[in-house]
Amino acid sequence: MRLSEIGSKEIVDLSKGSSHGQLWDTEMLFERKDGKIKAVLIPGYHSKGLFRGSSEEWIKLPWSNIVKIGDDMIIFKSAEMD
Repeated sequence: MRLSEIGSKEIVDLSKGSSHGQLWDTEMLFERKDGKIKAVLIPGYHSKGLFRGSSEEWIKLPWSNIVKIGDDMIIFKSAEMD
């Protein structure tokens, strides 16, 4: 799968039902050894969906927490969900 195929997908938290923008809005962390995606850094948002802009407000989403990459969205399970 290419980034160009999934970059415009909306990122949704399954446990909170909240949207975190599109994959284009994120930063990716890669494994040095094999180049695989380790995690995605998602910018923090206010409850109204506005970007806060502070670098300390990023949400670190381990790639292993992604439940489904669908046609329109990427669904992940945050650590808060049992």
